[in-house]
Amino acid sequence: MTRVLVRLRPVVQATQTSDGLHLRGWASSCTLSGGSGLWKVWQRLAPQLESGLPRASLEVPEGTAPAVRAAVTLILEQLWEHDMLVEMPSWGADVPAPEVAAWLESAAAEPVEAWRRLRGAVVVVAGHGALEDAAVRAAEAVGLAVERSKAGDRELVVSAGDLVVVAGCGTDVGYVLPPTAEGFLSVNTEVTMRTAARLGVTGEPPEVLAALIGSSAVHRVVCALAGLPDPASELATGTYPMALVAHADPLSATYHPLLQGAPPSDPWRALEALTDHELGPVDTPVFGPLPQVPANLATSGDALGIGTTADSARLNAALNALKSDGVIGIDETHARGAALRLAARHHRGEPADAHEWTSDPTAHRWWKALTSRFGIPAVVRTERLAPGIHKAEISNGQRVLAWAVEATAADAVAFAALAATGYAQAGRTGTAHLNGAAPLKPADHPDWVTRQWHWPADVRDREERLQQAIAMLPGVRIRALRLDPELRAAGLRAYR
Repeated sequence: MTRVLVRLRPVVQATQTSDGLHLRGWASSCTLSGGSGLWKVWQRLAPQLESGLPRASLEVPEGTAPAVRAAVTLILEQLWEHDMLVEMPSWGADVPAPEVAAWLESAAAEPVEAWRRLRGAVVVVAGHGALEDAAVRAAEAVGLAVERSKAGDRELVVSAGDLVVVAGCGTDVGYVLPPTAEGFLSVNTEVTMRTAARLGVTGEPPEVLAALIGSSAVHRVVCALAGLPDPASELATGTYPMALVAHADPLSATYHPLLQGAPPSDPWRALEALTDHELGPVDTPVFGPLPQVPANLATSGDALGIGTTADSARLNAALNALKSDGVIGIDETHARGAALRLAARHHRGEPADAHEWTSDPTAHRWWKALTSRFGIPAVVRTERLAPGIHKAEISNGQRVLAWAVEATAADAVAFAALAATGYAQAGRTGTAHLNGAAPLKPADHPDWVTRQWHWPADVRDREERLQQAIAMLPGVRIRALRLDPELRAAGLRAYR
């Protein structure tokens, strides 16, 4: 029977501290405090763990001093908790190269089984030139069986069975897509073309960039084959798969989210992927030289975003940057609410009592910002379109500066005045619009927040009832529009 031993993972490093020791592993670290004696215990324990011990031998012998027993127990508990120990049999006759063995012992849950999987696979590399050669070298260095195959296009395809990793590389930039088990042609063709076009992958790759991309593609295949975590797993948001993007000058490599699959329940997580500076379809919103008081402002390309917080301004900018035949929202409620408001914009109703908004601190704040701080000679008209539906239009006597449709006159004036203030603050002209259908970040809406403290904390709470009321107005009809799958994966929805 093969003897199973508990070993210290080779990657683990220890540093003495003034009150104990600090341990660093593959993906975790911890600091143990308890006196200088901890380091002495570690110096005695570590060589035994490096050589390997049966699990039963980890028990502290009877008669050991209580302080030593406590120190050994503490160290072992932390090593197990932070995955710095591995229980494994000996390698047997088929031993990997020392550096491969050390890597598997450092990262794999079952190093010997992981090696068996790798030895049983044949990796097929299809590519061109330096990129293909780099991938072959990387696979052979691990000890894999490698075959070359003809490539129909310029990208690199590394496969093992139905597992596929696609990569591409040009003169300045390259990428490695996440592994998929669903077949290259059906899943990755569109993603590959979009990624290459978005990054501007052209020309022949230099040797150093080809080596980085080729070896990274093999690395992802090897990890998937061996049952190891994907190299991007520590950086993944848990929502979208991650692609490696590498640049030649300066030489760098970072992981970025791909908009694939189902959208997350939290639309703000999708915003990060939607506006990713490498792979996102929308320019990353920036604040640049824009003034940030009293409104928050951001731009995505030429599109301006306005909000009461930096996050809401970024979201507004990103959505304004998207081109569509209708209105686009970050989720179903947002898109539908924006479309219903647009359909109700030209409806007329009874004039609302000015007291309904002049007594509201928030509406008054943004009205004063527009008219006093920026000196805009504006007038506001408020109307009650139906019970629970109010419209506000702000004009300067020549044109409409901003409008809003909300559940209360105070909210309608507040949103319209905020929108007009944002345009004035940014030096823009035109008719501005904001609405309360946009979601708030969870941190923006704690339970203790009041309207006076942080508007619009409570506005979306009234959104469902407002949308039902607007849909009952005469002539209001909206329909859903189809969006690119990438935008749908971000949770975006469009209506007209």
